[in-house]
Amino acid sequence: MSLYSGLGAAGPSAHTDLLSAKIPDNPSSQRALIEEIKRRGRACVISKNYPDADSLYGKGIEILESMIVGAEVNDEKDDSSISDNKKDVAIFYSNRSLVRMQMGKITEALEDADMAVSHDGTYVKAHWRRGQASNACGNTSQALVSFEKALELDPTNKALKKEV
Repeated sequence: MSLYSGLGAAGPSAHTDLLSAKIPDNPSSQRALIEEIKRRGRACVISKNYPDADSLYGKGIEILESMIVGAEVNDEKDDSSISDNKKDVAIFYSNRSLVRMQMGKITEALEDADMAVSHDGTYVKAHWRRGQASNACGNTSQALVSFEKALELDPTNKALKKEV
């Protein structure tokens, strides 16, 4: 977390409680924290409070990455738990990519979209975000590849068809 995490456009964040929270040891407490971060992040996006959304999604990524590494290090046999966490971290990266695009942080948005795809290559929005960020970076050929992949995963998506 950076020195400025938790500082929104108007000053200190209303989400300092979550942003400064330590990662719980208990899986159910970890899951509850992730769900609260997801809920607040969504509310920030809706209200266009992108700096707080960026910080919240970053905290969620930190927690989920820690849970994934912990499960892999401990050689946990519950592959569905690891898979679920990878899908969740892909969603958080994808959401943060959207937020960073809205903030004009195009390179960071592309990096987050790439991370989302690497965690869950079947997540349509990850490919869509990668396409949007690639297009914003001026890489129209990569954007087209990403949009086509998203459309391959969801061939009936009308909004995606407009991108291609």
